[in-house]
Amino acid sequence: MDFRTLLAAVLGVGLGVFFVAYPEAVVRAHTAGRGPTGRGGEYGGDESPSDRWRRLVRLVGVAAIALGLYFGASALT
Repeated sequence: MDFRTLLAAVLGVGLGVFFVAYPEAVVRAHTAGRGPTGRGGEYGGDESPSDRWRRLVRLVGVAAIALGLYFGASALT
């Protein structure tokens, strides 16, 4: 059993679960510090990420979970 492969599997599954459970937090962390694209909104308004970005983050999370499970299965055999 290779320790690095098993560690990659655990980290992949953990990161994937986080991406699926909290996609808004991932999008907010990714866009932190960027200026707004339009200046026409309310002062202090807080826009939520669009459904498209949430679905993309969840899809990446599912892929990370699948790869983590694959690496975990290959490390245990």
